[in-house]
Amino acid sequence: MGITLFDQKTDGIVFDTNFWHWRAIVEAVRALNVLPNGRVDPLHDAFVGELTEDEARAIAKAIRERLVPTLGDGERLLLDGRRTTEPDDGTMHYNPAEQSKNYSTNRRVLEEFASCCEVCSGFRVS
Repeated sequence: MGITLFDQKTDGIVFDTNFWHWRAIVEAVRALNVLPNGRVDPLHDAFVGELTEDEARAIAKAIRERLVPTLGDGERLLLDGRRTTEPDDGTMHYNPAEQSKNYSTNRRVLEEFASCCEVCSGFRVS
């Protein structure tokens, strides 16, 4: 299951990741308070979420300045904002109280997303 971001002007693919990373990235963007929730919420939905070039640049700046420097190389950022050094073992958590454990991202993927946001002309989620 994947999420692909398409450039608003060129229609080219600018970022591609799995759903498990994407959910954690969107919630990290929300926690950075760069955009209002009304702009962040749709990012969870393919064919609905989209951002302008200015919004993408603001996200890139916040990720580079405020999030990436706080994450260690072996750390994962969980959906709820907690961090762990425990590796993802691929276990699917079905219990509603533990489902947030299914989603996480890491420094490398956040840096790739920030790079995308620094050069794209805005994007739409597919």
